[in-house]
Amino acid sequence: MKDIIDNRTRIGTSTKLRLLQRSFKENGFVWTFLMGCYYLASAVADKSFALADGRRRARNLPGMNSADMNKLIWNEWDWSAKGEEWTHSPAWKQSVIDTLLAPNIPRGGNVVEIGPGGGRWTEALQMRAGKLTGIDISEACVEECRTRFAHCGNVEFRVGSGTDLAGVADNSVDAIWSFDVFVHINKPQFEAYTREFARVLKSGGAGVVQHGSVGGGLGGWRSDVTTDDVIEFLRSSGLVVAEQVSVWNDKGHEYKAGLYDDVVTIFRKP
Repeated sequence: MKDIIDNRTRIGTSTKLRLLQRSFKENGFVWTFLMGCYYLASAVADKSFALADGRRRARNLPGMNSADMNKLIWNEWDWSAKGEEWTHSPAWKQSVIDTLLAPNIPRGGNVVEIGPGGGRWTEALQMRAGKLTGIDISEACVEECRTRFAHCGNVEFRVGSGTDLAGVADNSVDAIWSFDVFVHINKPQFEAYTREFARVLKSGGAGVVQHGSVGGGLGGWRSDVTTDDVIEFLRSSGLVVAEQVSVWNDKGHEYKAGLYDDVVTIFRKP
């Protein structure tokens, strides 16, 4: 049905009126009225988003992605699904683990996960890491993960500021992982994090971070960060971008990094 909405401009007004008459005849008033409401509401929603996005860019507004907003949202989120509400399919999740996580998170290493949420990726990380530290802006997420992984002796979780990795020692981390987190982190905070990546990573250490690519222009509650911003932030912090992935093929199946042209950036500290 979204295709009908997106392509409404390809049908002329006279044809729309004829379709309306035909719909009344074939479907009745109630169905036609409800679909008409949906059709009109979608047009209003699209226009409203375009205006809001333009205003955000023109006035450099944080939108829904300030640290305070993120803290409020994720503290009040219903974490009963453990974050799996964002998993496209079990096959997609396993491919993320096999293609992106396993090759870049060394076994037995000291690993930091930024934004573990309900522990969606923490389980796979915990099984690889010698020590895993999960840092989240949400107290609710930290408590959720402490309970879920209480039986694991190699994990700890702490509340972070949303801008730094305070408490993590310099040059002490082998790998950093973050997925479905930096899509909601704006430029100033994102840039501050990249300086922290450079501080805490060991020489040769790696990072895997998923993020938006077009500054929130496609919706999806995305931040104002673009792919080019991420490259510049990392390079300015002395880190090397090894690869950027938006789509990959795994055993004949194509998978995407996210629903809104999201990207996974893999970087290393020289």
